[in-house]
Amino acid sequence: MPTIRKAMAEALEGRLYDLRELSKQFHIKEREALDHLEHIARSARPKRFVIDPACCLDCGFVFKKRDRLRTPSKCPLCRSLSITPPRFTIS
Repeated sequence: MPTIRKAMAEALEGRLYDLRELSKQFHIKEREALDHLEHIARSARPKRFVIDPACCLDCGFVFKKRDRLRTPSKCPLCRSLSITPPRFTIS
C-alpha cells in the first residue's frame, strides 16, 4: 500500500486537481494536502510539476508569477474575493 504522498503523486499524473479536490479524495485536511503537495512539487523529477494558475472571476487577472500553492485571498487589481483556485498536475 503506497503512502499518501505517493498515491497523491500518482493521482496528479495526467489529471488536474485543486487543493480541495485532493483533500477530499484522500480524506485529509487541506493543510495536510498542501504540505504533501509542496514536497511533491520539489521531488517530481524527471517529470514536471505544473501549476494552472489561479484567476480572478471578476476582472480576469491571472496569477502567473505566484509561487505559493494556496489560493490567493483577493485580486490585486479589483480587490475581488472571487478567485478560482490553482490546479496542479504532473506531466
